[in-house]
Amino acid sequence: MRMRGGMTAMAGVATMIGGLALSTPALADQWKAVGFFGWFGVGKVMEVEKGHFYWTGEFSGTFQNDKGPGSAFHMSGVRCPAYNDLNFNTGKGNSGGYCVIKDANGDQATLVWTIPPGPVGKGPGTFTFISGTGKYEGIKGTYPFVGVTEVNWADGMATGYSTWNR
Repeated sequence: MRMRGGMTAMAGVATMIGGLALSTPALADQWKAVGFFGWFGVGKVMEVEKGHFYWTGEFSGTFQNDKGPGSAFHMSGVRCPAYNDLNFNTGKGNSGGYCVIKDANGDQATLVWTIPPGPVGKGPGTFTFISGTGKYEGIKGTYPFVGVTEVNWADGMATGYSTWNR
């Protein structure tokens, strides 16, 4: 009897641990927003050498979650102070910065992002949540995205989009 009770308790503990292990990825992925961020980049560009430009400014726009209303960050405003180092002589560039995502209720999440050196105009990168308020308090996770610049305007502005977790 004693052995059976001990085995039952061990089975219960094993079930509980297994349940926690299975639920942990679901909790970690609650902030895995899959969708589209259309942006307009406003800033200043400087030609640091012939054919090599350095841009600083802000990408801003709206994130649309593929899952629609009620999903993480759907229709939230996004503002991203950033830099973009574009060397058209080598065809390489890199960029990075921060983004603050704010929903209609005023809750916000902050992330840091980077696109490592690669082809100018389109690049895969990662973003990592670093803080949040309201419903985003305690937000964590690192996720992939692809940033695409569609148009570099003569005045230093740019338009493009980013896909998140696609």
